[in-house]
Amino acid sequence: MQQKKTIKNWSELPTMPSTIGTMVWNQTGDWRYLTPLIKNKLAPCSQNCPLGIPIPGYLDSVKNAHLEAGLTILLNHNPLPGLTGRLCYHPCQGKCVRKRIDRAISIQQIERFMADLSADVKIKKSEKKDKRVTIIGSGPLGLSCAYYLGREGFQVTVLDAGKQAGGALVDAQSKKIEPQVLKNEISRLIRMADIKLETDAVFNFEKPAELLSKADLVIIDPTGFSEEPGAPAGATTFNPLDDEEISGDIIAVTLPKNLKPFKAVMIAHYIAAGRLAAEKASAYFVKRSGKKNLEKREQNVPLQAVSADNIRIERFITASDLAAEAEAKQEGTWVRERVLQEAGRCLSCGTCNLCLQCVSFCPDSSVRLSDDKTAVSIDLYHCKGCGICAYECPRGVITMEEIKE
Repeated sequence: MQQKKTIKNWSELPTMPSTIGTMVWNQTGDWRYLTPLIKNKLAPCSQNCPLGIPIPGYLDSVKNAHLEAGLTILLNHNPLPGLTGRLCYHPCQGKCVRKRIDRAISIQQIERFMADLSADVKIKKSEKKDKRVTIIGSGPLGLSCAYYLGREGFQVTVLDAGKQAGGALVDAQSKKIEPQVLKNEISRLIRMADIKLETDAVFNFEKPAELLSKADLVIIDPTGFSEEPGAPAGATTFNPLDDEEISGDIIAVTLPKNLKPFKAVMIAHYIAAGRLAAEKASAYFVKRSGKKNLEKREQNVPLQAVSADNIRIERFITASDLAAEAEAKQEGTWVRERVLQEAGRCLSCGTCNLCLQCVSFCPDSSVRLSDDKTAVSIDLYHCKGCGICAYECPRGVITMEEIKE
């Protein structure tokens, strides 16, 4: 510790009060009763997305030209982005906070471009398990379910009676999606999750023993048929969107009335239902094995939501924004440069993008950028909990909370 300086005469007094030495020894964090927490939150667009995609997170990668990283985030939450990028009614854009300045981000167009990169990215997969799952029907629900079960290490086989995989999507493709797009999306999903797909498959719903002869669990996908099939003999109906567990070896998935009959624009809801079915199927196997802990797949989705009212809109209205907006309105194809520019318009609601406003305005220098310049942190030994950092954060990332330490 620096020694105290002794003033011997009037001439040595400073012209104004000032700190000459270090104040590290004075741990003023003891004064604090509110603590700033820096944590990414779920943006309004993501809250309105049936799949809960962390949109600002992957757009941040896109605008920095890290397209593969952005596609990895996207595929972690949506295994069929080329289809949602064409068919979905994009409710995310309806809640885009950017509309308060000019217009919503073209999230769907960016998603479509990212999917069409046709890149195989690495996704986290668990070790192979000895449990076999057969999914009858290759609609968006069944494919999504297969994808997430495959990622968790289950041996998954998808059976489809048709010549082409896609289930109810096959009928929709002639009007809204090109056949090659559907084929590419399904092929990537199959490769990434290590799934077996069989078309022209033969199965008999009247003989449940045959269905279970090659599987420990059979899941029937209602979106895998042009018309919803009836429940096979011995099957248990199950709605993944309800608060219920799987109970039985043959599961006939049912859906709420708003998702019947199949509607292509609701594709994100079917994919979300498939993911929930996979999670509950995994829990079913864990329960049967007698294990208490369920290995959960990392989703990287922040649980706490941020409100549009927490976003400091006035901080984002600049001449450069208006210039970018005028250029973005130009007609043309969605090429790489345009996609990067559009992603750059995202306000990153609820997501820290290292604008460093908190660092600049902290009166005690208690908010610091990490050595690797990838995050900011709070020095709780000296933070007094004044709340200036939370007030100055334009994206609602920092909140003041009472925490017992």
